[in-house]
Amino acid sequence: MLRGNEIKPAEGKLGVMLVGLGAVSTTFVAGIQAIKKGISEP
Repeated sequence: MLRGNEIKPAEGKLGVMLVGLGAVSTTFVAGIQAIKKGISEP
């Protein structure tokens, strides 16, 4: 009989890995941060 794993509630910030995109993912993340800080518009 299989028993389920107990999953703890989420805490803190979510990290997202963008693997294999290199400069594209860096530009994407920088753009998102600029929008969040009000430096740029979406």
